[in-house]
Amino acid sequence: MSKMKLKGCLIFMACFLGFSVFWVGVFPYWSIATQSVIPLQNSPAPNQASVISSNRTVLLDQTGVIDSNEAPSTTVKESGTLTSPSSQLFDQGEYPVKAPLSQAEEGNPQSSTGETLSPSEYPSGTFPQQPVQSKLKPNIIISGTDKEDLFPTPLPGPAGTPIHPYYDEAGNPPTAPSLAMRQRKFQPEHEKMAYLTFDDGPYPSTTPKILAILAKENVRATFFDIGQQVELYPDLLKAEYEQDNAIGNHTYSHKMAEVYKGPKDFLADVKKAEEIIYQTIGLRPQIVRAPGGTVGHFNINYFNTMDAEGYLMEDWNVDSGDTDARLVPADQLIQHVEQQIQGKTRVVILLHDLVGKNTTVDALPGIIELLKKQGFSFGVLGPHVLPIVFPAGLHS
Repeated sequence: MSKMKLKGCLIFMACFLGFSVFWVGVFPYWSIATQSVIPLQNSPAPNQASVISSNRTVLLDQTGVIDSNEAPSTTVKESGTLTSPSSQLFDQGEYPVKAPLSQAEEGNPQSSTGETLSPSEYPSGTFPQQPVQSKLKPNIIISGTDKEDLFPTPLPGPAGTPIHPYYDEAGNPPTAPSLAMRQRKFQPEHEKMAYLTFDDGPYPSTTPKILAILAKENVRATFFDIGQQVELYPDLLKAEYEQDNAIGNHTYSHKMAEVYKGPKDFLADVKKAEEIIYQTIGLRPQIVRAPGGTVGHFNINYFNTMDAEGYLMEDWNVDSGDTDARLVPADQLIQHVEQQIQGKTRVVILLHDLVGKNTTVDALPGIIELLKKQGFSFGVLGPHVLPIVFPAGLHS
């Protein structure tokens, strides 16, 4: 009987040791294999980090090259420098990856330690044209949440905030109590810049003549077009755009009683014009000129509403005076411009592409010649050009 007990004990000990070896050696791998994982269409290699979004995975390898199954257009170097493509994508509000990311994908980057990228490193509400130093490093996971996390809506200025009505060259926005406008990035300019702007068009009686003069003088201009006019004359908008002029939004109706009922009404009219322009030339203008200008019409609520949607308001600092009367003689228009450009190195000149404004067309060559003699270079307005905005609305 003692031999039987001894044999049984030996068998039990052998089984116990065998099971222990199996548990210690095999269970960790079984445990890892049974953990829940997120299935990915293209799983990253061990030396790659994944950027996981709601509908697509983008891979960052050790060199930081983004792989989205296409040639990369954005790279993140190990030093953390984000290199961006041309500004055309930024004008459309798209993230600089070959295929534009959705808003849900433009999230708030966080490292594995929970470190959040500083919003100050990215101009709020805009995407950088130049390389921007970032804390983004290889082998971190970026969870797509919402664009506003990375580019948060600016906070309203508290009571007592000093009023500064203009953006500065560094892109710092105007300030005023309750005003919430985003930081921007503006491109450098020549020493003396002139921006010719035409409101209210297009019209068949004036637009082709203006375009012919601009082409002859090798000068570009900015056209703030009305949506209703674009509906009537889409080919004229196409002609402006194809001649490499800039296109701005001057609302759909230009009816003061309608657009200035309130900020939401103004925005709706702008959106309506934007859609028509987009359907005509495939462009959504980010620059807006208020009918009659912002002075006397805008207050802080209007500025906040438009800025929250990414628009940049544009006024002027030289008025040709071509709406002072039905027809103002061409030499008077030139004289008005000459008087107002004195002492200025940046001029945004208000002109009108409006039916019956034949003297504006007649004065245009003389205005261009005057500006050239004064040493001005010509440019076009856009979201990356320092704007001129009347200060009166910030006091309202």
